[in-house]
Amino acid sequence: MLVLGFVRLRKRGTYPPLNKKGETSMKDREKSVSEMTDTAMKNYEQAVRTTLKLQEEAARCWSSMLNQTTLVQDWQKRLDDFSGMTNKFVPLAQQRMEEVISLMEKNSRTGAELMKKAVDAAQTPVISESQAKWMEFWTSSMGAMRTNTEAFAEIGTKAVDSWIDFVRRNTDLNQVRGTKTA
Repeated sequence: MLVLGFVRLRKRGTYPPLNKKGETSMKDREKSVSEMTDTAMKNYEQAVRTTLKLQEEAARCWSSMLNQTTLVQDWQKRLDDFSGMTNKFVPLAQQRMEEVISLMEKNSRTGAELMKKAVDAAQTPVISESQAKWMEFWTSSMGAMRTNTEAFAEIGTKAVDSWIDFVRRNTDLNQVRGTKTA
């Protein structure tokens, strides 16, 4: 760390002068370290002052906003609307996640069956039987891939449909609320 400080000072041209042997004296080194420490302390103090000013400004802003009763009611209304939307959205997301988990469980079972077929085909000594087992393995693999692709497409379609329905219901609800307050 100290060496890095000296390298930085040398680049800036403020490194302590070298003596005839090409070394710096202990006093010059202490002076350089002292200067670096002073600079670091000044920077730290400035950062603390800036942080305190930022916190004071934020506190003033929040207290002025919270002192206005209409603003508090507006925030409460927005929070209630957001909570209502969240309560409607979470079951939709949960349903899609359950479908994905179900698909993953099915895929793990299918993968285990495919692995069993591959091991069985690899251990078959008769070539004609081995070929038949490998063909069954590849046919099953392609079927599993097709089923997975269809399942992912269906889950994606359901997710998009659910999202569109969710947005429509909340847009309609907000428009109805907007006409009631107007």
